[in-house]
Formats: sequence, C-alpha cells, structure tokens
Amino acid sequence: MDRKDDMDLESLKNMLSDVPDTDEFDLDSIIAEVSGQAPAKAAEPMPKASVETERPVEPQPAPAAETKAEEPKTAPRNKKDKTAKKAAETAAAEHESVEEAREARIAAREQKMEERERRTAQKIAERQARREAKLAEKEAAEKAAEQQEIVEEAAAEEASRKASISRKQARAARIAADQAEEEEDIKLVDPEVAMHAARRRSGILSFRSLLVLILAAAAAYLSFAPSFEALPLPVVLDILQNPTIGIGALAALQILALLIGIDVFGNGFSSLLHGHPARGTLVSFAALASLLHCASLLVFPDQGGVAVPYTAVSILLLYAEMREARGRSLAQARSYRAVCEAEQPLAVYSHYDSEIDACNAVKCPLYDASSFLTEIERPDTVDRFSLIYTPIALALAIILSLVASFNCGEPVRFFWAFSAILSVSAPVGLLCAFGASYKNTASRLLRSGAAIAGARQANLLRGTEKVMLLENDLFPTGSIELEAIDNLGRITDEQILGCAAALTESAGLELGRVLTDITKERFGITFTARDVRLVEGGVTGAVGTSRIVLGTAALMVKMGIPIESGHKGQINMYLVVDNALAGVLTMRYQTTKNTYKAMRLMRRMHMNAVLAVRDFNISPAMIEEEFDLRRGFADQPDPAGVDRLLNPNYAKGDAPAAILTREGAGPFMQVLRGADKLAGAVRSALTLGTFAGLLGMLIVFYLLYQNAADALPVMNILLYQLIWYIPVFIITQQTR
Repeated sequence: MDRKDDMDLESLKNMLSDVPDTDEFDLDSIIAEVSGQAPAKAAEPMPKASVETERPVEPQPAPAAETKAEEPKTAPRNKKDKTAKKAAETAAAEHESVEEAREARIAAREQKMEERERRTAQKIAERQARREAKLAEKEAAEKAAEQQEIVEEAAAEEASRKASISRKQARAARIAADQAEEEEDIKLVDPEVAMHAARRRSGILSFRSLLVLILAAAAAYLSFAPSFEALPLPVVLDILQNPTIGIGALAALQILALLIGIDVFGNGFSSLLHGHPARGTLVSFAALASLLHCASLLVFPDQGGVAVPYTAVSILLLYAEMREARGRSLAQARSYRAVCEAEQPLAVYSHYDSEIDACNAVKCPLYDASSFLTEIERPDTVDRFSLIYTPIALALAIILSLVASFNCGEPVRFFWAFSAILSVSAPVGLLCAFGASYKNTASRLLRSGAAIAGARQANLLRGTEKVMLLENDLFPTGSIELEAIDNLGRITDEQILGCAAALTESAGLELGRVLTDITKERFGITFTARDVRLVEGGVTGAVGTSRIVLGTAALMVKMGIPIESGHKGQINMYLVVDNALAGVLTMRYQTTKNTYKAMRLMRRMHMNAVLAVRDFNISPAMIEEEFDLRRGFADQPDPAGVDRLLNPNYAKGDAPAAILTREGAGPFMQVLRGADKLAGAVRSALTLGTFAGLLGMLIVFYLLYQNAADALPVMNILLYQLIWYIPVFIITQQTR
C-alpha cells in the first residue's frame, strides 16, 4: 500500500481513539453503579486544541475515500452504544431494585420502630391513666368520706338542734299544762290584803316556833340527863329510874309542841289526803311515830331496844318545818309589798325565742296584774319535789321497819324502828331548803326595787342564755351629752341641732329626747321631720324641702362623703343636707356606776347581752369597749329583729317570773342574780337533804337489823341531823 493508505489507516485509528469520553460510555461509572457504590466523577475530556497541536498536519483525503474510511467506524460505535445503553439500563434497573429493597427495609425498620414507640407510648399512657384513675378514685373516696362526715355532722347537729328544740317545746308545754292545772286550785286575793295576812302569819309562826324550840330543848335535856351525871335531873323525871313518868313527860312535851304547831302538823296529813304529800307529811308521821313509840314503851316495857323515845328529834323537826313556813310567808309578804308599791311595774319573763333557739330574759309590760300574784301562790320547786320524795321515803320507812322488827322476832319493835327511821327520813336541811333562801332573796330584791315569785320561777330565769337590754338599761337619762357642734358653713348651728333633733325624735330614739331638750334650752327652735326611716347606721327624713341624713361614719363612707375620724370616748354624728355634709355633732355616752356594775355582774354570770336598741350610735363593739367586756359579749340583731324584740306582745303568754318597780339595768340584773342564787341554793339544799335522808334511813335500818340499840340513842340522831344541816345553813347564807 502506498503512503496515502497508511495515513488513512492511521487516521482511522486515531479517530477511533479519539471517541468522546462521555458519561454514557464511562465504564467506571457503570461498574460503580452495578456494585452499589456512588459513581465516580467522570474524567474531563482533554481539550481538542492540545490534541490538534500534537497531531501533524496531514493533507485532507478525498471525499470518497473519507466516506469509505468512516463506514467501518460508524458500525462498531453503534453496536457499542447499544450494548453500553443496555448494560446501563440493566445496571440502572438493578440499582433501582437494590435501592427499592434497601428503602423497603429502611421503611420496614422505621415502621417497626414507630410501632414500638407507639406501643411504648401507649403503655406509658395507659399506666399514667391507671395511676391518675387510682389517684382520682382515692381523692374521690376521700372527698366522699369527708362529704359524708360533713353531712353526718350536719345531720347530727340538726337532729340535736331539733331534739333540743323538741325538749324545750315539750318542757314549755308541760309547764303550761301544769300551770293550767294548778291555777284551778289557786284563789287570789287583793295584794295588800295578802301582804298583811302573810306578814301576820310570819309573825305568829316566828313566836310559836320559838316556843317549840324551847320544848325541843327541854325534851333533849330529859333525854340526855340520865346518861350524864353532870346534868342535874330530879329522880322522878329520870327515864332510867322512873320510866313511866319520864316517858310520860316526854309524851306531854310532844303533845304540847303539836298543839302549838297544830296547823303545820295538820297540813302534813291534809296534804297527803288531798294527794299532794309535802315535806310536812314526814314531820307529822315522825311525831305520830314518836308518840306510838312512847305508848309501846309504856305498854311493853321489856321489849328491848332503846329506852328513850325520839321525842326531842320529832319536836326539832316540827320547829324546822315551822321556820320554813315562817320564811316562806315573810318572803311572800315582801313580794306582795313590791306589787303594792309599783304603779306601773315591768315584768321579767323567761321567753323561749324560736327564731334564735335560745331562752331570753326580757322586760315587758305586765300584761295581767293577777298573773304575778298567781305565780306567788303557785306550788314551788320544793312542793313538786315533795310529791316524789315523800311517798318514797314514807313507803321505804314502813317496809324497812317491818323487815327490821320481824327479823328480831319481836313485832312490837316496829314502833321503835318506825320512829327511828322517820327521825332521819326528813333531815333539817331538807325541811329548811327553801324558806330562808327565799326570805333573804326577797329582802334583797325589795331594796333594789324588784320582787321574784319563787324558786320555780327563779329556776326558769336561771336557765336563760341571753339578756335583752334596752337603751335606758345601757344609758339611762342624763348619761348622754352633747359635746360640740362642728359647723361646715352651709347652715347655722340652730338648724343643724334642730334637724338632728327632729329626725331622732320622730324615729323614737332616746337620743332624740336628749337633742330636743338641748335644742329647747339653747335655741328654742324645733323642726318637724317627715318620711323618717331608720337605716343601718343612721336615720333619714325630710325637713322642709331638704333631704336630711344623720348617721355614723360608716354610713358616710357608704354614701361616699369624705369625713374625719372622731376622738376617743366621743361619738360623732354627721348631718348631710341635700347630699352635702353640713355639720358634725359630737356626743358623749357616759357609763354610770350602777350600769357598769350590772354589766360586770352579767359577765360574771356568764350571760350574753342582746341589744334591742334603735340608737345607731350604740353597737356591740361600743358596749364592749365602754364597759370593758370581752369580745362577743353583746349581740345586736338587724333592724327587723330589733322591732320584733321591742314588740309589746313579744313575751305575751309567758308567766311572769319577777317584777321591777324601777328602770335600768341595775334592778334587772339584781333580779337575775337573785334568781340564780335562789335556784342554786334550793337545788343544793334539796340534793344534800335527799342524800342525807336516804343514807340515814339505810344506816338506821342496818343498825336495827343488827339489833344495835346502843348505836341509836337520841343524841346520835340529833347529831346526825345537825351535821347535815351545817352545809345547808352555809348555802342559805350565800343568798343574803
């Protein structure tokens, strides 16, 4: 071949070598894609200019020859492109399948992790929900338990309150029924006639009881002298040496004492026959048993037992009963005297207020003059007590006497046993439980301008929880003064004082009377108020064409009117004319000595005060500060409650327990104090007397059952009576 053909072959070779190195034919990229790795970065093709510079300039072949030379070049390149494209497509498909598988595994793992996290979160949420449910259930149970406890406590309190109310209502109904039944047997007389009759009876009983006491001393001497050689005694009267004359002398003294106190002795049997046994019934039976014992000793001298009858003891019991009747008559005489001296007496009632569920001691007009007289004549606490104690003691004395006498095999000893047991069944302290205390209390109250009906009514007053006090009780006439008038220049001083006096006078306040008197003394100008109305903290009304408001600082604050604070010990009243502050009235409420003592006495008696006052200056805080009382001592209802307390018919229907002839808190509190002392003394005396009587009966029965006659002489019985009377005497002296 020639040179030209060689060059063509060489040119063809170079052309085949210079195939563009593109991404479609990059073998490295294809291998990387097949192996799953990232394709390598394709090598940048060499610049053509540099190739061309290295290649020698050759003459261009002819077009024909060039076409022939390019034919074998085009065919292999198309085949290689197809193979490469197919391989690339296969590799791409395999790569996509691998990626899809890998993405599927990744998605499966992520889905599994999400499912696990979801289940974990669900379990945590379920545990939290169960925990919260348990806590909520526990809290609900605790709240339910607390609510149940509150409901039970409220129900118990309500039941207790209802039970308490029902007991009080039942007690009130029972008292009313007893009063209605007792009033049928009560005959009233003129109080002045009754006063003189009671005073005369008390004088006669005083003289006769003194004679009975002398007879009791004589009987005691005849009983003691035979046992004491130091006591001189004629032989003829010696019971041990001459029992017939000695016992006869004692019986004579007994009969003489009964004749002196025949009314008291007869009332004992009369009350028993009428179905109302009294303490005097035991005294009458004790005197009768003593006479029977004397007769048995004369008829059966060798019966055994004591040789001296209990005549001295029975006469002493008669003396105690006469002194009791004397004290009661004298106390009634003093109560009747208080009724006669009072022109318009006020009555003291123990009224049960269902609105506040409490018993109040209140002062109201005496609705019926005969009602207090009825309460004086009504059977008292000791009389009602005797209805229970006397039958029991009398029956017990008979039974124990029979057992003791038949136990010894000598029925004739019944009179000894009966006389001995009855001698201690009615102790002197029991017989003197009421008369002396009532007399002392009535005497003290009469000096204070009051009177009380008896221990039964005193017990009602003692059960009161609150005391209703009026304006005059707290600040009587003369204790309220006007200190100064601060004029702000809108109206004159005469107009300020006149407007204030008109409002308070029309409202019916005690303060209005004070201001009206001051107005007449200073200026002589008085006004007339219209449309007066009490409000909380003041009073409003119209004077002329102006609208007037008079009130405290609290009312001014509510109205939005600026004021200055008052001074200690003084009370400021602010006068507003047509919504403008016109002046300030400075008042002074002075505590009197008697009122201060009364309030302190109320505090010692543990009673609270209910302020039934319309004066807007008087408040619980002011009363507690003025009288140095504890906080919570005084209570004041709302205006409607005050009107209800001041209603004249508030306590109508209740029985009066006491009357007052003077106004003020002093006599009122003296009545309550006297009632407290009287009721306490009677209750204590009855308790001690009952215990002494029952205990003495059991002791005497035991000694009789043991046939211990040496332990039951007259002296021992008298000592037993006197020893148990000592505490009763001390209690009685506390009522003076």
